Amino acid sequence: RPPTTAVEGIVADIFADVLGHERVGLDDDFFTLGGNSLLATRVSARLREALGVEIQVTWLFADSTVESIASKVEAVSDDSTHLAPTGPSAFDVLLPIRSTGNSDPIFCIHPASGLAWCYAGLAPHIQPGRRMYGLQSPELVEDDPHPRSIEQLVEQYVREIQAVQPHGPYHLLGWSLGGVIAHAVATRFRHLGQRVSLLAMLDSRLREAESAAAPEFTVRDILVELSDLIGFDAEDFDAAGAPMSPEHATELIHMRTGAFEFLQSSHVKRIVASFNDAPRLVANYQPPAFDGDVVYFAAAAADGMTEELADSCWKPYISGSLKYYPIDATHIHMTTPRALADIARVLNTYLGDGAS
Repeated sequence: RPPTTAVEGIVADIFADVLGHERVGLDDDFFTLGGNSLLATRVSARLREALGVEIQVTWLFADSTVESIASKVEAVSDDSTHLAPTGPSAFDVLLPIRSTGNSDPIFCIHPASGLAWCYAGLAPHIQPGRRMYGLQSPELVEDDPHPRSIEQLVEQYVREIQAVQPHGPYHLLGWSLGGVIAHAVATRFRHLGQRVSLLAMLDSRLREAESAAAPEFTVRDILVELSDLIGFDAEDFDAAGAPMSPEHATELIHMRTGAFEFLQSSHVKRIVASFNDAPRLVANYQPPAFDGDVVYFAAAAADGMTEELADSCWKPYISGSLKYYPIDATHIHMTTPRALADIARVLNTYLGDGAS
C-alpha cells in the first residue's frame, strides 16, 4: 500500500533512503527490510529533523511499520493521543520489543551491558503474533544500585515476567550472561511449579575461575564493544584520546550519531559498571539443575564454542539434552542481523505455531 498522508510519505521516504530501497509501502517493516539497531538511530534522527517531532528510537522496537510510526508521529503532533515518553523508558527493566500478538511471549534477558536493545533485530524473523520483551538490568536506572547476585536478579525478573504472563508455559532466551540468568529464571519457574517450554542460550558460558580474575573494563572498552548497537564507529573512540570519561563519551555519541539524546553520562557509567559486575555475578553463582532441555546457539566462528565444550559446561546443570546449533559468528557478533536471522529460523521450530 502506498502512503496516503504527508507524514506517511516522509516516513516511507526516510526508510527507503536509509535502507537503500527504491520504494517502501505502509505495511513494510523496518527490520524486515534489513534494518538494525544502528540504522534505527539514524532513522529516528532523520525523522526528528524532518518532522520536528521528538521521535524515539524505541518506537521502532515495538512496531516498526511505516504506518505505525506515522500514526505515532501524527498522534503526538496533534496532541489527540498521549504517548508516554519512550526515551528514558529505553532503560526500563521490562522493554517491549513487540507487545502485540496473541501468543505467549518470548523473554530476552540482557547480556553483560545490562541492555536488551540487541534483541530488536530478532523481531522481524520471529513468527508473526509472537510477543517479545527484553529484560534489562535494574542497575541502569537506579541512582544508588546495590550489589546484586544472580539469585536477586532472578526474583525481580520473575516478577516482571509474571506481570506480563502470570502463568507458563514460558519462553526464555539469553545471550552471554543473559543465558546464565535465563537458566536461573527457568529453574526458579520450575520450582514455582510453572512450565518452561523453551530455554535458549546464545553462546553462554560458566567460567568461574576466569571470571573471578577478569580484567577491569574501561569506558572506551565498553563503548567500542557497543559501537554497532549505538551507531558509532569504534575508530571514533580511538581517535578521541585517552583517558575517556563517561561525559566525553556521551558528548561524542550525541554529536556523531544525532540520536540517543536520552543517553546520559550516568547511563554510560552504569553500563560500564554492569559489564564489570558480570564476572562477579557468574563467579559467585552456583547453578541449580534445570529439569529440561537447552537450545544452545554457539558462536562457532574463529575457534568458538564447540559442541563438546558446550556439553561439558552445561550438562551438569540440565537434566535434559543440550541441542547444539553452530552460528557462523564470533561471540560479540551473535546479535548482528545475519546471526539473528539464522537463530530465529531455529527458534521458530521450537516455538510452534505461535498459539497460546
